[in-house]
This record gives sequence, structure tokens and C-alpha cells, in this order.
Amino acid sequence: MASKVKTWVWIVIGIVAVCILCVIGLAAAGLWFVKSHVDIRQTSATMAASDFDTVLHRYAGQKPLIELDDRGNFVHANTDRPNGTQRPESLNIMAFNPRDDKVVRMEVPFWLLRLKHGTRFGVSDLDLGKLRLTVEDLERYGPTLIDDHQDSEGARVIVWSE
Repeated sequence: MASKVKTWVWIVIGIVAVCILCVIGLAAAGLWFVKSHVDIRQTSATMAASDFDTVLHRYAGQKPLIELDDRGNFVHANTDRPNGTQRPESLNIMAFNPRDDKVVRMEVPFWLLRLKHGTRFGVSDLDLGKLRLTVEDLERYGPTLIDDHQDSEGARVIVWSE
């Protein structure tokens, strides 16, 4: 005679199956987010410089909000500027590494920045807390040039909000 499986066993199996499907769904959503917000391209130093100039042209005559030394340490904040009239929608980062001739572009929506308190980005090792900036500061200044930094080895990072 076949034994009947107890109801609680089916409930546990169902809960485990739903949890596994949720983990798979979150992983897929994370991969989609990264694929749609991060772009890594092979490029030459000349083309990378042209890309940087295109971004800087939008903020002509504007000093970066923060200045860093050649090691990436905070030096000075240029906060003597009027508050912006519109809220930025995204934080953008473009980094060039001359050793492997790659440009990395990342766009982070501000809604995501608001969810996370101390924001750190592995692509450019950008840490808003280390730079003495908060998401509220960035929103107050509106779309702006945040940082334009080049180290002694030729690696360059530009950060802006738009």
C-alpha cells in the first residue's frame, strides 16, 4: 500500500520552489540592470579623449564640484555655486584605463542612489562618503560636473549628473 505524503511536506516543497524562483528572478533582473547601465568598450587613447571632451563640452566653464589629487584623495570642494533648478535623473561615470585601452561607462539612476546610503562604485572606486558628498548634495546642485580626474599613469575618470 502506497503511503500518502503529508500536506506539510508539499507546503515546504512549494515554499522552497518559490524561493528558488525568486532568487533566479532577482539574478536575472540584476544581470539585465548591469547590461543596460554599464558599457565597456575597447578604444584608443585618442577616441577616449574625444569622448571625455564631448562630456566636458556640456559643462564648459564649470569647475568640477570636487577636486582630487593624483592619488584620488579629496583636495577641495567647489561648493560656491547656485543650487540647480532641476533634479538630476542619473549619476554618470566614465573611466579610461590606458593599460588595457578600455572605456567603462556607467549610468546609475538617482532613485537607486536614494535607496543606498553610502554609495561605492567598483568601476572607478568612487565612494561618495570619501568624497564628502551625499545624494542630497548632488540633487541640490542639479545636473553638474562632479569630478574630472586623471592620475599620473594616464587613467582618467569623469563623473557628472544629468
